[in-house]
Amino acid sequence: MAGALLCDEYELTMSQAFWRQGDMGQVAFELFVRSLPAERGYLIAAGLGNALDFLSGFSFTGDELAYLASCGRYDPAFLAYLKDLRFTGTVDAIPEGTPVGAGEPLLRIIAPRIEATLVESALVAIITHQTMIASKTRKIVDAAAGRSVWDFSLRRLHGVGAGVPTARAAWIGGAAGTATVEAGRTLGIPTTGTMAHHFVLSYGMDSEEEAFAAFLREFPSSGVLLVDTYDVRTGVEHAIAASRTTGIPLQGVRIDSGDLVAHSTMARRLLDEAGMGASRIIASSDLDEYRIADLLAEGAPIDGFGVGTMLGTSADAPNLSGVYKLVAQEIDGRWIPLMKCSQDKVTNPGMHEIFRQDAWHDIVGLDGERNPGCAMLQRVMEKGSTCGTVPSLTEIRSRCEAMMEELPQTLRLPHPTAVFGVQLSGRLTDLKEELMAEHVKRRLNTAAGVAS
Repeated sequence: MAGALLCDEYELTMSQAFWRQGDMGQVAFELFVRSLPAERGYLIAAGLGNALDFLSGFSFTGDELAYLASCGRYDPAFLAYLKDLRFTGTVDAIPEGTPVGAGEPLLRIIAPRIEATLVESALVAIITHQTMIASKTRKIVDAAAGRSVWDFSLRRLHGVGAGVPTARAAWIGGAAGTATVEAGRTLGIPTTGTMAHHFVLSYGMDSEEEAFAAFLREFPSSGVLLVDTYDVRTGVEHAIAASRTTGIPLQGVRIDSGDLVAHSTMARRLLDEAGMGASRIIASSDLDEYRIADLLAEGAPIDGFGVGTMLGTSADAPNLSGVYKLVAQEIDGRWIPLMKCSQDKVTNPGMHEIFRQDAWHDIVGLDGERNPGCAMLQRVMEKGSTCGTVPSLTEIRSRCEAMMEELPQTLRLPHPTAVFGVQLSGRLTDLKEELMAEHVKRRLNTAAGVAS
């Protein structure tokens, strides 16, 4: 993971102010998504594993501290303090792969104020990015109705650094695997690849069959041929001929342009007539859940989909309204609930627990109160060290699959007609109203004092 300077500058300037004031008290922050994007009935929590890696390795290197010193705005004694700073806090979180709704704490940090402050931006970036991708992938997977979906997004991402996290989140969300080889090496995610048009072009315009034969000989057990470099029908015929010439079974063909319904129907007929009924048809070309649903509704005999841009950028909802808010602070041994009261951005005061009523209804209550349902937040880090059994990506993926099966179709449609239900407990509602009333009273008193 990146170093401690993966932060906004105000986190450093605030931290120096806290340090100078001697404010090392314990605070609680919670990370949540304010609202669901359009066309999202739920979100899939993801990114926790990478967030814990970041916290576990949090430290300032000599080069980073030297850079801060060169800025001329930081006290040398503060930088000396940062040299030995590590994350020593506690983390409670929703398990990865869990369907969630808006406003629910995906992660809670309890730590000394400076530590909790400095990790804000990195945590928001990690959690919201992977949650966004896992949620988008799950929608695409649902639209594919049992057909494989592969992450083809690396070249379309906002920087290559997003490649492995995107593949990770897509795998959690149900993708069959990825074309990003580094994700295979580092995470063990299945990888796939067919061929590019330039492989065919390199053999010359009249040698498509020769190109296909060469590729089949090179990869006899996994050859999927790209058939739309010139003409799809001719491409399929050349793929069949190359398979017969080499004696190597044709694993499949990929179509990357044109009328995917007509082309896939024609390809299926030609393959079946050639006795190659086992050969698969893979489609790509700017696909998303909406196009995939339309293709299948029109009867396209497609067996799998390579999805790039729309998956890797979550193109219809390319960001989540993820925030990291101070909800409580410890004063003289007591936890004091806090809330933001600004217009349209009021937060829920105090530390919270999520109580799952059923597969798609939760109650958000105060930490320590009792409500019906299963408590969802789990302790995953204590005193800066991970605790409990860390699940594998395959286990996270399996959890997601099992929990998604419990959600109603109304949430899972490309255009959902319902959303994941989240309500506040009575105690939390009362506390929120009480603190808001106190805030309004103080404002009125201040206004009256100014007027007098």
